[in-house]
Amino acid sequence: MQAIVKEKRAPGLTVKSVPKPAPGPGEVLIAVRHAGVCGTDLHIADWDPWAQSRIKPPIVVGHEFAGEIQGLGDGVTGLRVGQLVTAEGHIVCGHCLQCRTGNSHICKNTRIIGVDRDGAFAEYIVMPTTNVLTLSGIPTEVGAIMDPMGNAFHTVLTAEIPGSTVFVVGCGPIGCFAVGIARAAGATKVIASDVNPKRLALAEKMGAHVVINAAKEDVVQTVVAETDGEGADVVCEMSGVPSALHQAFASVRLGGRVQLLGIPKGEVPINFADEIIFKGITVYGVIGRRMYQTWHQMRRFLIGGQFDPRPVITHKFPLAKIDEALAVIRSGDAGKVILEIV
Repeated sequence: MQAIVKEKRAPGLTVKSVPKPAPGPGEVLIAVRHAGVCGTDLHIADWDPWAQSRIKPPIVVGHEFAGEIQGLGDGVTGLRVGQLVTAEGHIVCGHCLQCRTGNSHICKNTRIIGVDRDGAFAEYIVMPTTNVLTLSGIPTEVGAIMDPMGNAFHTVLTAEIPGSTVFVVGCGPIGCFAVGIARAAGATKVIASDVNPKRLALAEKMGAHVVINAAKEDVVQTVVAETDGEGADVVCEMSGVPSALHQAFASVRLGGRVQLLGIPKGEVPINFADEIIFKGITVYGVIGRRMYQTWHQMRRFLIGGQFDPRPVITHKFPLAKIDEALAVIRSGDAGKVILEIV
C-alpha cells in the first residue's frame, strides 16, 4: 500500500510503498478515506527538537482519519465490514490509576498512532476495536477531523457554557472549532482573537460575535468592554503564545475559568498571585479527548446538526502531495487541511 513515512532522522517525509497491515485479535482493518494534517505532522516533517526526542523512524505518520472497515480480527464483535468509522488515536493501557478512575485521556502509558506506532497517512490502518467509533451518517471528511475537533469539544464543554461569555484566544483550526462549539452550546457572546486576518475571518464564519486583531487592537481592553466591564466568564486559550496566555488571564472575570489547550514552546513566567490566586479563577489543562465522553458529545452535536466544522476545511490534497499540504499550513493561509486517500 502507499503511505507517508518518516524514513530517517532528518527533515522530510517520503511517499512510498509499504506492507499492508493485517488485523490481529481484537483489531480491525480500516481503508482510510480522509486524513487530517496537523501541527504534529509538521513538527515530524521539519524534524524539530520535539520530533527528535520522540519519533523513532521508520514510521507511518498521521493520526487523524476516517474510513471504511475492510477486515475483522479474531474475537471482534459489534462492528462489521463496510461500516464507516473514525478512531481515537490514543491507545491506552486500561490498567493504570488514570485509566481505572475514568481518566484514560491522561493514561501514563499512552501510545499515539503516527507518533509511537504506524499511523493513518496510508491506504490502510489497523486499530484496536476499543478505539473505533462508528460515524452513524457523519461524512468521512468530517470524521477525519474529529480528533482535533474533539480537543475543542473537551476544551469548551468542560466549562459552564450556556449563558456565558466566552473568549477564544487563537483562531487556528481548533480555536475556530471552539468558537462554533461555544455558540452551539449556548454561549451568549463569543469573542475571538488572533493576529491573522484569514483566521479571524474563519472565526467569524464559525459564529464569533466579536473578532479582535491582536496585532492592532488592545485585546484585554476590548474583551472587558464587550463584557460590561467584567471580563469573560470562560477563556479558552488555544495558541500557547506567551503574550496570549497573559491576555487570557487578564481577560477572565473574577471567579471565571481559563481552559488551557495551547502548548507554549518553552517556560512562561506567570504571576500566580495577580493572574490566578487573587482573581479566584479555575484553570483547567486540556489534553486530548476525554475517552469516550468527548466523542459521544461530539457525535451528538454533529448528527443533530448543531455544529458544522466544514467551513474550517480550506484545502484538500491527495496523499502524494503531502509536501504541498504542509507548505500551505506553514504559509498561515490554511484552516484545516485534509488528505483524500481513497
